[in-house]
Parts: sequence; C-alpha cells; structure tokens
Amino acid sequence: MKRILTLAACAVLLCGCNRAAGPSVNLVSVRFQTATALETTATFTIRLSNDAPEARQFTGSAHKIYLNGLYIGKGLSDKTVDVPRLGTVTQEITVHLSNLALATRIKSVIEAKRFDYRIQSTFYGKGWLDRMGSETEGKLDLKDFTPTPEPEFTNAPPTATAPASPTATQQ
Repeated sequence: MKRILTLAACAVLLCGCNRAAGPSVNLVSVRFQTATALETTATFTIRLSNDAPEARQFTGSAHKIYLNGLYIGKGLSDKTVDVPRLGTVTQEITVHLSNLALATRIKSVIEAKRFDYRIQSTFYGKGWLDRMGSETEGKLDLKDFTPTPEPEFTNAPPTATAPASPTATQQ
C-alpha cells in the first residue's frame, strides 16, 4: 500500500513538472467590440514568439491579463496555432471584462496614462500532459503616442498687400 501511494505521489509531482516554457507573448493591440452595463468585450491581439529551433503547435490556450497589477479578464482560444521555428505569429483572443469589478479600480489606471501589463499564458498541445506556460510583462506609456505638433510648411509665396484699384486713383 505504501508503494502505491509513493508511486501516485511521484506521478503527481512529475505531471506538475512537465510544464515547459512556452513562447513569449506580447500585446500588439486592443479593440473594444461591444459594451453592456455589466460587461465589455475586447479583442486582444497578441504576438507569439518561438525562440526554439523546432516548430511548435498548440491546440488551445488560456491567457490571464493584468493592467497595473489589476486582473481584468481571461481570454480563451480553442484554435490550433502553428508557431514556426525561430518565428512569430499573431493571434486574436476575445476577453470579457466585468464592468462592475473594474468600475471602481480602473479610474486610477486610466488617469495614470501609463499601463504596466502582464499576461500569464498556458498553451495546450496534443497530449493531455503536453502543456507550456509563459508569463510576459510590458509597459505602455500613452504619452509616447501623443502626436506632437508639426511646423507648418507651405509652398505658397508670401502674400503682399494688394495695390489700390485703378479706378479709385484716377478720380
């Protein structure tokens, strides 16, 4: 009986250690789709970067998204994604944001005009033990995207004051 329990404990430990490092995930863009009183739906475009010398295929993924340390939602995908060796692909993830949970806390994030984001991802392969994890952090400063006024250049010659009309000078 002790051997069976020991083998079961070892199997559980080995299954937990099977989670390999997945591709790095970077946030590319966010588009807000629909909004109701209780929920907002957003599409997050993420870039998956595979720095391994072999291609990787994932049959699904789960992504927890945080802004300034605040958990804002989870995106799930059941689409198969092939990431080429030493290459990148983009993937769109739909995230449902709870307006009630975020209403009181998101104001400070918006007023800061600076966002730190973190994405915790789990990628699923073909086998039930085939999992890869990834955690990526990044920063977005909205001040970097504020357009700066450009000097006005024109090809038109400078305007001069018009001479008095000939009829006015002849009288």
